[in-house]
Amino acid sequence: MLMKKFWFTLMIPVFLLSCAQNAEEKGQNSAKQDKQKDTDADIRASTLIEADESVPEYSFTTTAGEQYTMEELNGKVVLLNFFATWCPTCMDEMPALQNEVWEKYKDHEAFMLVSIGREQDMQKMKEFKSGKGYDWHFAPDTGRVMYSKFATKYIPRNVLVDPDGTIAYQNTGYTEEEFQILLERIELEMEKLQPE
Repeated sequence: MLMKKFWFTLMIPVFLLSCAQNAEEKGQNSAKQDKQKDTDADIRASTLIEADESVPEYSFTTTAGEQYTMEELNGKVVLLNFFATWCPTCMDEMPALQNEVWEKYKDHEAFMLVSIGREQDMQKMKEFKSGKGYDWHFAPDTGRVMYSKFATKYIPRNVLVDPDGTIAYQNTGYTEEEFQILLERIELEMEKLQPE
């Protein structure tokens, strides 16, 4: 009986400590979920365009000196990738753009990938592109002129434009799950261009 009492007395603090730890973990998880909800709401509020809307008029000049306008790109599937060279999440996304998007679609005339350097000048874009060895289009957006037509903040931000000039899909940030959805949407848009 004395032994049972000893074990019972010993187990009460262990039980209470365990309960307190579980409550603390639940509190931390709740705080993380609240922060993620706030961030998601802020991203939505900073997004100026939505899927199924016409893409705003835009133009850009690539590091190769080529000029493009929205009208000239009608008929193509266009992936606008807004990024900055100082953004770690953007740098995480770049290899995926190279390996999973550009390598697959670079030979398709009806596809264009352009990474728009938010608040980056032409020299910075040229140095970045050559230093990293990327061979898709890059263009500067020194004063956020182009970016401000799509959003007020948050990068990386991808905007997928269908051949009719409509926003087919967009996402902000980079996770493998989100990127997989982007890949599926690109494939879907490219399939629409195939003759029946």
